[in-house]
Amino acid sequence: MGVPMINKCCYCATLHTGTLIIGYVYSVWALLELTIYCLLVTLAPLGKDGNVSMHKYVFYVTAACVSGTHLICSVLLVVAAYKKLASLTLPWTIVTGIITAIYFLLSFTGISLVLQDEGEMLEVEAVVIFIHLARSFISVYCIVVVHSRHKQIMHEEDETRFQHSGRIYHPVSVKVEDHVL
Repeated sequence: MGVPMINKCCYCATLHTGTLIIGYVYSVWALLELTIYCLLVTLAPLGKDGNVSMHKYVFYVTAACVSGTHLICSVLLVVAAYKKLASLTLPWTIVTGIITAIYFLLSFTGISLVLQDEGEMLEVEAVVIFIHLARSFISVYCIVVVHSRHKQIMHEEDETRFQHSGRIYHPVSVKVEDHVL
């Protein structure tokens, strides 16, 4: 069983256009996340007493590294869309798939914890969980679009390669006068 294939992005745009939009949106999103995490690395680990919290520092540095990796893969996706390079869509698909799986896991864990807890921040936690779930579902659809574009590019490359691989018969014109029996 594989990833489902679609022919249009959002039932109206081509896969090429959809891949470009996804690449640009994810690039901007990853850049914003990277900027926020870099700011948090420098500002947030400080505790009330002025000491650096190593747990927060490691968490924010890890999140910044993931955002940086996602930014690089998103830029590669834009390049892949313009240059029609199927191989450059794979890093984005893999990294986004892993991040999406983690968000699904975090969302379901959060739902479990919210259902068990009756704290004061229940509404805020429910909104955060809903946002992560919505992001996960949108990411799954984006993965399907990019994967479909990947397959479309591969099919176009195969058609071009096989179209010119066969030998075409061209009859040789021979003048009857030159060949006397």
